[in-house]
Amino acid sequence: MRRLLFVGTLAAGALVAAPTAVAATAPTVVTGPVTAVGPTTATVSGSVNPNGTATTSHFEYGTSIAYGSVTATTSAGSGTTAVATSANITGLKPGTTYHYRLVATNTAGMTSRGADGILTTSSAPVAVTGAASALTSTTATLNGTVNPNGRDTTWYFDYGTSTSYGKQTPLKDAGAGTDAVPVSAGVTGLTTGKLYHFRLVAKSDAGTSQGADATFVPTAAPAVVTKPASSVTDTEAKLNGTVNPNGQATTATFEYGTTASYGTKTPPQNVGSGSSATGVSTTIAGLKPGTVYHFRLVATSAAGTGTGGDQTFTTSGPPVVTTGPASGIGANTATLTGSVDPNGHSTSWFFQYGMTTAYGAKTSSKSAGSARGAKAVTAPLAGLTPGTTYHYRLVATSSAGTVFGADAVFTTTGPAVTIAAAARIVVFGRGVLLSGTISSKQTDQQVVVFAQRFGSASFTSKATTLTGAGGEWSLVVRPTVHTTYKATWNGSPSSTVAISVRPSISLRVLTGARFTTRVAPNGPFYGRIVQLQRRRANGTWLTIARKRLSRFSTAVFHPKLPRGRSTLRVAMSVNQTGPGYLGGFSRSVTFRR
Repeated sequence: MRRLLFVGTLAAGALVAAPTAVAATAPTVVTGPVTAVGPTTATVSGSVNPNGTATTSHFEYGTSIAYGSVTATTSAGSGTTAVATSANITGLKPGTTYHYRLVATNTAGMTSRGADGILTTSSAPVAVTGAASALTSTTATLNGTVNPNGRDTTWYFDYGTSTSYGKQTPLKDAGAGTDAVPVSAGVTGLTTGKLYHFRLVAKSDAGTSQGADATFVPTAAPAVVTKPASSVTDTEAKLNGTVNPNGQATTATFEYGTTASYGTKTPPQNVGSGSSATGVSTTIAGLKPGTVYHFRLVATSAAGTGTGGDQTFTTSGPPVVTTGPASGIGANTATLTGSVDPNGHSTSWFFQYGMTTAYGAKTSSKSAGSARGAKAVTAPLAGLTPGTTYHYRLVATSSAGTVFGADAVFTTTGPAVTIAAAARIVVFGRGVLLSGTISSKQTDQQVVVFAQRFGSASFTSKATTLTGAGGEWSLVVRPTVHTTYKATWNGSPSSTVAISVRPSISLRVLTGARFTTRVAPNGPFYGRIVQLQRRRANGTWLTIARKRLSRFSTAVFHPKLPRGRSTLRVAMSVNQTGPGYLGGFSRSVTFRR
């Protein structure tokens, strides 16, 4: 609605009426956000522009858009800009949704209303009673969840033998989150078999919530402890344990067998209905000697089944033997180790040893006693053969039988076979004697000689020879190129020996002061250069001619020699012989001109 205002002016000496109509404008109203909210209070906000006319404002609020309640009126002035305003609303209901809006009225009678706003007051916490757990004959754990709904919240459990409860757990803090939080509290001093009621209670400034009633009965399965076996013999053992019936009529039995799956059980025994540990035992028979058995005690009542832990025992019987590693190994000595468990019988032990699994030798017999439990044993050996592999095992004997440990091996230090060469350099076509000795000094032992020719990546078998007196062997070899040799005996290798080869060079006098030479082996030296040399008076050699070898590895020289006697030879340098050969010389010849 628009209203008209009249304004007049006075001219000099006269009153002149000049009415002008000015239209008033309704205030501009904006409903703002809620700036604070609690279980029963809220602060709402907004802004008012009086648009030049004196204006007042207030907030309407209620649980619907009919509102129904208003705040106190406040002045917004008569300015032309927006003025912030707010109001604190009290007396609200927790967890309730409210509508609100800002209303402004000016002195021209114009009223404006802001848009509808919504707020929800804080809710009381949500308490959900869960199930009781960890029940025993006198204790239990009460469980539930609490959602604080954003307010600082505490909780506790009511419990008792009726829905009047009568007891509470200590007050605890659930925080101020907005999600359900698991809570639990232990209760003690309960009566076995009695029905108990309980509920979860949560409190905040938004109110108190009570979870639904739940019940439990303090009962517990029997408490069972398996104890070590006693009076163990070859075929019998006494099984032991304790059972606490926890107030319920209870029976107990032992399960036993050669694995933790058991498989056999003793007849049930009545252990009563008391509330303290009661000893239980039984003797079992028909067991196997020297065998590991598992067993456990199991007890059952109306409250459930209790199972004791697994225990083991070993019936007496043959000794238990373990062959250990050899130590202190030298060229002629070693110490054998192992362990012996007498298993309840008087037991003796010794080591068998030898170069094969037939053994053939043994250490002196010694006593391991009769007490149960593994005992470390050792035996020194002497007079062994260097570089030789020996087999050995531990043997133990008692009235219950003889037991052999696993076979083990060790190898004495030092070479099992040696090798040496009579010469390290040989002229092609000539032989070299290889020889050596085997560590056992035995005769008629096979020694295999292997050769690796220059340029080859591996050894190949060259020959097999037999040892003679004192384990000595020998073999003549004729290497055709630089060759490395090794010997093996009983699979053990010797060190290696290398023999270098010089070419075989001949020098022969022909008619007419001509000389011919031939170089062997034939083939590798085709096209290579050989030199005819004459010895000087001071003993050095002077090259007087050079020739290339033919495809037959020959060459002919026709040198100009001085009058008188000349001593000649043919030489071939190492850079002409090439890889795998040393340089070579012919025999010297004397020629008179």
